[in-house]
Amino acid sequence: MAKLGVLDRPAEPRSAAKDKAAEVLMTAADLMYHNGFDATSMKDIAKAVNLTKAGLYYYTKGKHDLLYKIISFAMDCLERDIIKPSEEIGEAEERLQFIIQAHLKSIFESGGAITILTEEIGKLSPTHRRNIIVRERRYLDLVRVTLEELKKTGRLRDLDETIATLNMFASILGIVRWYDAKGRFGSDGVAAETSRFIISGLLYDKKSKT
Repeated sequence: MAKLGVLDRPAEPRSAAKDKAAEVLMTAADLMYHNGFDATSMKDIAKAVNLTKAGLYYYTKGKHDLLYKIISFAMDCLERDIIKPSEEIGEAEERLQFIIQAHLKSIFESGGAITILTEEIGKLSPTHRRNIIVRERRYLDLVRVTLEELKKTGRLRDLDETIATLNMFASILGIVRWYDAKGRFGSDGVAAETSRFIISGLLYDKKSKT
């Protein structure tokens, strides 16, 4: 990683620096999630990761740069774990099932902080915002095209594919706002029921088609 600020200590070994960069990113995401982006200061982040403010600037140009890195990381995960694997699935319904289940799994594994912070895209610079929008559109188009394929085979309910795609994402991402890992609902049960809820709302039952 390129040096972005003044360091008052020797450069860390590459692997250690990479681990620390990941810690900075995830800690910043957690603080911004719980305290809000505007209320989180670079001083707060530095203290949480046991760095001086000067040391923190080794890993980032500033808070808005951190936000971009966090959202970019979220998109990297989506592309690696959901988009690319699903593009290899030829059958539309199987592809849709995979997308839903993989996205739910990613939310439970990440804890939701990164997912929520993707909503702060308006705080990014115009260039960074355009970059993220292009990447988000690829995901939206993947689901929309999948639903178009299902409509051609008579499996999709009488729905507009774009609106249905946005509603599907709203159902998945909405879990972050109410799910409590310490509550009475386990993640596996929530994932299974949410998947059934989305699929039943999108597709006709194979037997009844009603």
